[in-house]
Amino acid sequence: MHEPSFRNMVEGTASSKEIKRWTHWMEASDKNRNIARKAATEIAGFGFIIPELPDVEKEWDRLNREFIGKKEKNKKNEAIHRRQDFFLRKTVLIAAVLILGIFVGLGSYIYADMQQKEPRVEQITEKRTIRTGSGEQKAIRFSNGSKIMLNSNSVITYSAGSLHNQTIRVVLEGEAYFTAGGEATQEQPVFAVHTPDGVIRDIGTKFLVTVAKDQSSVVLQEGKVEVSMSGQHKEDAKFSARRGEMLRFRNSALLSRKAVNPTFFTSWATGYMEFEKTTMKEFAGFVEKRFDVKVKIMGSKLSAATLDGAVYFRSLSELVQSVSEVAQVPVYQSKDCQTIYIGHK
Repeated sequence: MHEPSFRNMVEGTASSKEIKRWTHWMEASDKNRNIARKAATEIAGFGFIIPELPDVEKEWDRLNREFIGKKEKNKKNEAIHRRQDFFLRKTVLIAAVLILGIFVGLGSYIYADMQQKEPRVEQITEKRTIRTGSGEQKAIRFSNGSKIMLNSNSVITYSAGSLHNQTIRVVLEGEAYFTAGGEATQEQPVFAVHTPDGVIRDIGTKFLVTVAKDQSSVVLQEGKVEVSMSGQHKEDAKFSARRGEMLRFRNSALLSRKAVNPTFFTSWATGYMEFEKTTMKEFAGFVEKRFDVKVKIMGSKLSAATLDGAVYFRSLSELVQSVSEVAQVPVYQSKDCQTIYIGHK
């Protein structure tokens, strides 16, 4: 009952993959089918009780004993009895068919009524605005497993339909990290992120969007995104980003496309950072930009040293301390906490 994908199937919003998964499970055994039927009844709020249809032969025998009795020796009576026999059998069969027809008709009526209500459900949407202050971050989670992490000093307004497969439309000011859940297609993306410079649509992906005064940018960590610039028309305005790319664009032009380490940009939202021959100087530059502090590396040799691997962290101090342990160099922080020193004094 508490499994989201099973609830989706009962409520009619499951993906084809979810339906296939639960169908196989229910077909595996009678026990599974009984469990599924009980759970579906609880979720839907009602269930159907299938009546037992009468056993025609059994009913005829009973009626025969009660109303006809023993056979008369008279052939005339036997003929009468045969006619009665035929009539009673036919009556029971007609009654059985009528009972079955009533329940089938009732089920069809209820199903048709539910089908007619669906278009009205699709029209229901909710629109919300979320803001963050300095040093504040907020997470927005959706029923289909999608998630938005809103960075500090940012504003997001989103419209989400009541059905899990409807595109979530977002207007962003500032920076946010998007994780798309569910099944996305080019025609039906999970997110459509609107900026002053264009619209970013995902196709099953994780990506970061930053909106500045004169440009927008997207960093793709996984999957695929398509960008439509607002200052152009049709196909000339569309372009796609590949994994590990950062695109900067204005409403009428693509400003740059370059390969980057996406985790450098998304780590504030994920708490995870990868290193692949990353120099200490590159790492220091990232920390300065993302955490608004100064980083000083003690020695040119240490600046050129490279890092490999990955770290998980929950704060700036954890991040720097983890890198310090990997590189086996000390880390110092100034009294005002505005400067970090890496290496021996």
